[in-house]
Order: sequence, then C-alpha cells, then structure tokens
Amino acid sequence: VTVQASPGCGRLGSMLIEGHFPFIGEVTWLAPQEGGRPAGVPPVVEGLSYAQVAHVLPRNVGNGSASFVLRGWDPERWRSRAEGRWLLVENGGDHLVVPGSVVIITEGSRPVASFRVDEVLPPP
Repeated sequence: VTVQASPGCGRLGSMLIEGHFPFIGEVTWLAPQEGGRPAGVPPVVEGLSYAQVAHVLPRNVGNGSASFVLRGWDPERWRSRAEGRWLLVENGGDHLVVPGSVVIITEGSRPVASFRVDEVLPPP
C-alpha cells in the first residue's frame, strides 16, 4: 500500500492510496439535513481516494473505528457504486467485512455515509 497526502485536499480526506480495494458495493451519502456532510457528496479528485474513519455495524465510533478508504463513487449521485478498503487494519475481528456488511463512514464522530458491501474480492 502506498499512501500520500494530497496538497490542498486534506480537509476533504483526499489521499493517493495505491493497492488492492477488495470491497465492492454501494455508498449512500447522508444529505446535510440528515446530519451528513454540509457540502454534500464529496467531489472526485482524479487519482485520489476519500479516507476517513469508519466502523462495521454493529460496532460504533467508540469501539470499532479504523481508517477506511473509498474510491470510484459518482460525485453527482447520493447513492452509487464504489470500492473500499481498510487503510491499515486487516479484514478481521472487529473490522471483518463480508458480503452484506454495512460500513458506517464518519467525519469525526458524525456519520456521513454508509457503504453496503456486495462482494469481497480475494487478494491479488
């Protein structure tokens, strides 16, 4: 995995993340009136991924959070296909993601999106 912060994009959580994205599913962004991001769906910055903290239900912010990365969503839609991965933790224990898992993506302690996993690809 290669991680590189993007100059000027830190507030958006945009980073260059190279490597395998094994989780394939659908991201649903919360609207601002639902408590989501005030600016709405984050923009897609070419070659960069969205990195924030997340947890797998039924865990919560206080007992199961780790860095999570998304890429490939449609910035024009509140719900779209996307790819995800844990940044540093293994896919196991409190962070186990399997088909049907729901990952709650937060900015700080505020949920901003959910990512329903449809498929987990094997390592390359």
